[in-house]
Amino acid sequence: MLKITSILFAACLLANVSAQAPEWGQCGGIGWPGPLTCLPGWDCIYLNDYHYQCLPHTTTTTTTTATGGSVTPA
Repeated sequence: MLKITSILFAACLLANVSAQAPEWGQCGGIGWPGPLTCLPGWDCIYLNDYHYQCLPHTTTTTTTTATGGSVTPA
């Protein structure tokens, strides 16, 4: 019986370690007992000491569009 209990306990620990937070889920913070990583394409972002959240991975791109034309002074 002790062997079965030990195996179940180890399996629960491994499942908890490998678990990932869902999209928009919490992924850390003071006292947070849950998953600390996010799904691929999502980043664990600090919001405050008690809450980190999985947010979509983004890249910052700046696009500038110029149009030709003339300006007439008023």
